[in-house]
Amino acid sequence: MKQAIIITGAAGGLGKAIVDTCLSAFPELLIVATDISPDIGSMPDDDHILEMKVDVTDEDSIIALRKALEEMGVRTWAIVNNAGVSDFFPVSEKEKDALEKMFAINTFGAVNMVRVFLPHLMETKGRVVNISSESVRLPAAFHPYAASKIALEALSVSMRNELGLQGIKLSIIRPGAINTMLLDDLYNMKERIGESIYKEYLLNFATKAPGEIRKISKPADVAAVVVKALTSSKPKRYYRVNNNPKLRVAALLPHRIRDYFMRKMLTK
Repeated sequence: MKQAIIITGAAGGLGKAIVDTCLSAFPELLIVATDISPDIGSMPDDDHILEMKVDVTDEDSIIALRKALEEMGVRTWAIVNNAGVSDFFPVSEKEKDALEKMFAINTFGAVNMVRVFLPHLMETKGRVVNISSESVRLPAAFHPYAASKIALEALSVSMRNELGLQGIKLSIIRPGAINTMLLDDLYNMKERIGESIYKEYLLNFATKAPGEIRKISKPADVAAVVVKALTSSKPKRYYRVNNNPKLRVAALLPHRIRDYFMRKMLTK
């Protein structure tokens, strides 16, 4: 029976790189590239790629994908949960829909994919790779993305322990800065700041935060680690790619000290 790797968020820079890398690494498997973006139709012309418009926040949409694969005689061997959105806004002020949308995609989307495809993963003794972020080390003001990834990692630990009972392996990948549109969101943040009681502090954040970025990875570098997690006989629980040493040190500081430096960054 034909087996498949599903990659969510496949229309973005990292998603496309994962598709390309998996296509080379797994020539015997069907690579299922999914996204809600119309750009999902721009995948390479290859018989081993199936492009599907799938919304990870909509269970019916995911079930439709599973049924389509089953009708083709295909079972899912691996899921790479890469779908994600990023934005910068005051959590205490922004309307609730913005925060709920971010968590629906970044956090619960991965859980939805695993739940719907659990019968396939059990049958194939498959793999799950969840794309997180090094920002989980240091959640900050105006950066709910980090919170959504912290929640994803916590749920991933629960799922890893559960899935392990069924012979399914789950790994979490924590990339640092990647040359994708998510990074562009930070560099272009000033252009999107509207009226807010925090406007002065948002401008300070938008001015200083890009300067904290050190090395920037290519999407292909992260995609190579995804393949490593999929092919290792004993995959790591966590894979770290291009993590910022400064962030690693800051995460070890007491919360009182972290808050002091954050306030200093925002007010001066």
